[in-house]
Amino acid sequence: MAKLSYRQVEAFRAVMIAGTTTGAAELLYISQPAVSRLLNDFEAAVQVKLFERHHKRLAPTPEALLLFEEVERSFVGIDRLATMAEELRDFQRGSLKVAAMPAIALGFLPKVMQSFSEQHKGVTLTLQVRSSQQVADWIATQHFDIGIGAVNVADPSLAMEVLGEAALICALPANHPLAAKAVIVPEDLRDQPFISLGPEQSVRYKVDEAFEKARVSRQLVFDTQLSHVACSFVDAGAGVALVDPITALHFPSGNLVFRPFEPWVSFSYHLMYPAHRARSRATQEFSLLLKQKLRELVANSGGLLRLGGEQ
Repeated sequence: MAKLSYRQVEAFRAVMIAGTTTGAAELLYISQPAVSRLLNDFEAAVQVKLFERHHKRLAPTPEALLLFEEVERSFVGIDRLATMAEELRDFQRGSLKVAAMPAIALGFLPKVMQSFSEQHKGVTLTLQVRSSQQVADWIATQHFDIGIGAVNVADPSLAMEVLGEAALICALPANHPLAAKAVIVPEDLRDQPFISLGPEQSVRYKVDEAFEKARVSRQLVFDTQLSHVACSFVDAGAGVALVDPITALHFPSGNLVFRPFEPWVSFSYHLMYPAHRARSRATQEFSLLLKQKLRELVANSGGLLRLGGEQ
């Protein structure tokens, strides 16, 4: 049997649907003689009589009807592929798996993801919240599309990008005497009950260094891994804390106030991607939206969220 071409099969299908070569030509946007040639070539290739000619109409043989059923199954598959491609192009289908540290995930990120979902309703979103190191491990092993964490590691399996570098701010009970101050400095916190971020956090050592340089001692009452928990301790009246500003801006309590702290103690937010996998369009669009929402948060933070270069 001679080799079939896609165009021949397409012409056969169009004739079966339209009933005439003229109608098939209109469906395929080609001339009627071109359809006739393709149909003749198709019959010659399959070596089966497919049509009885009755004046201008073509009556399909039983063999043609059986062949048409098989062709339709193939074309349904092709149509599904075309539909899926269109849905992917228009973000009507797809998935995006995000892993993030709590500082980003507990307040800020759900709002970003909701905004993304409203724009791209067909994309399924997943969010897992873990430590920055766990996020990095997941991204390196390609379990997630994008990660957000506070670590900056030299790992060939990771593509790293700085999302922002912010300054820690001071969390105080609203009735605390220091709440009247515009900016808090180490000397203000001398002998104050202090909630520290845990030693597994690299920023802990930056905080300790700032107080050591100022020769200021604090009452270290609690350690915790999360800024959110540190804020909860302050809310409970346990003391004061230095926390990351994104957590502070989303902490659900009216009993706290937050003030800038000097000197600048940096807290970095990093984007992570699998280094050896192309980024999907959904990943790229989400990254752009994330950066846009962070800029808006900075603009509306009243100076509490200051990114690197804005000191």
